[in-house]
Amino acid sequence: MKQIDTTFYPFIFCTWLASINEIASLYATSQHVNTAYNNNIYVLAEGLLITWQFKTWGFFRQNKSAFKLLMAILLVIWVLEYHSFQKLEFIGDNFRITYSFLIVFMSIDLNNKLIYNVRGMLLKNPIFLICAGFILYFTFKIFIEAFLLYGIKASLAFYKDLFLILAWINLFTNILYAIALLCIPKKTFYTIPY
Repeated sequence: MKQIDTTFYPFIFCTWLASINEIASLYATSQHVNTAYNNNIYVLAEGLLITWQFKTWGFFRQNKSAFKLLMAILLVIWVLEYHSFQKLEFIGDNFRITYSFLIVFMSIDLNNKLIYNVRGMLLKNPIFLICAGFILYFTFKIFIEAFLLYGIKASLAFYKDLFLILAWINLFTNILYAIALLCIPKKTFYTIPY
């Protein structure tokens, strides 16, 4: 951590939090406990951390108040969807679709800027790789959540296949994230000239 560029800290925190949530979900499942509680809290933290990540990458440089507004909007939508503790036991789709859409939008915009402004190999640029993973994963997540939100009638096998595809996409994006982590530049230390 001491050697990683600090602009990537929110992403690192998000990966740690995702790992902790997965372990908690596995344990809860083994104890026959509803995993919606920890997953609903996790998606809020993930949405806020990823939005913070875009701030550290300079996404909100042109409009600094947009960052605070977006964070507030995410919090309000989450609170409206889960305004009571009892609601946390159900998976809500509105917040998940909203924050996924925002992440995809910010990722596409940032990758477009990188394509035009960065010289060198984009496939070695950690921001480009992370945003590509975000676009892939969260676009498919929007697709699945829309199916669930609108109660589209489909067979159980169809939904199992959708979640199987999501698992493979998740695996591929995690490989992209691992490659991006290897490409993160070391922290720059400045020395004061004598």
